Amino acid sequence: MKSISLDLDRELAALDQSTAAQFKYTVLAMMRRVKAGQARKAQPFAERIARHPAIGTWPAHLDGDKHISTLRDEWSR
Repeated sequence: MKSISLDLDRELAALDQSTAAQFKYTVLAMMRRVKAGQARKAQPFAERIARHPAIGTWPAHLDGDKHISTLRDEWSR
């Protein structure tokens, strides 16, 4: 990993100061998104769809995952 960081430092030194700062900011933003995505637990389909603005009418008490699974079973027959 050290060789990667040394190469990166050399490459950053070759850039003008504004471009190097923009690159560092972009990489930092990507790292934050990756970390946030790892920490976030995936919600069940029913919870995601119940608050979706395009749907909005999906009953919150209905287990969407089970419902979709049942529909797939019906369609595959």
